[in-house]
Amino acid sequence: MTDSNSNPPPLSLPSLDGIELRRVAGGLAAEPEYLDYDIKGRGWMERTVSSTGWGYGLGTIAGGLYGIKTGMSSVPNSRFKVKVNALLNHSGRYGSRVGNAVGCVALLYSFFEGAAEKLDVEQVTYPLIGNSPVLTPAIGGLLSGLAYKSTAGPRVAALSGTIGIGAVGGYYALTTVLGWKFASTNFMFF
Repeated sequence: MTDSNSNPPPLSLPSLDGIELRRVAGGLAAEPEYLDYDIKGRGWMERTVSSTGWGYGLGTIAGGLYGIKTGMSSVPNSRFKVKVNALLNHSGRYGSRVGNAVGCVALLYSFFEGAAEKLDVEQVTYPLIGNSPVLTPAIGGLLSGLAYKSTAGPRVAALSGTIGIGAVGGYYALTTVLGWKFASTNFMFF
C-alpha cells in the first residue's frame, strides 16, 4: 500500500543531444539578418485613429462653444432653468453635429492619404513635379472632400474637394512662409 502523501518519481526527459539546431530552425543563417525598419513616423492605422479622435474631440468642443453662443442669444425667457436648458440643448445639438462631421472628414482624409502613400504616388509623379511633400496630403484633401459630400451631387462634391485641397495648400503655404516643418504633428495634414 502506498502512502497518499508520497511524491511520484520524477519523469525522465528524452535526450536532446542528437538534435542539431539548424534542423529545428532551418532558417538560421551564419550571419544575423536585420529588419528593414524604414517607417517614417507613426503607422497608417495609428494616424487614422489619432486623427479621427482628435477631429471628433475638437469638433465637439468647437460646436459646443458655438451652441453656447447661439443658446445665449436665443433664450426666450430670463429664468435660470430655461437658460440652462437652452444652453444644454444648443451645445449638444451643434457639438455632436460638428464633432461627427469633423471626425468623418478626418477618417476619410487619413484613409485616402494612407492609400496614396501606400501606392507611392510621389515616386510616380517625381519626373513631373519633383519631390514634393504636399502631394499625398493634397490627394487626401481632395478625395476626402469629394467622398464626404458625394451624396449631395457633383457640384457640391467638387466644391468640397476644392475646399479640401485648398486647406492643404493653404497650410503648406503658411508653413513654408513661417519656416515650419510641414506635416510634423501627424494630425491630418498639420
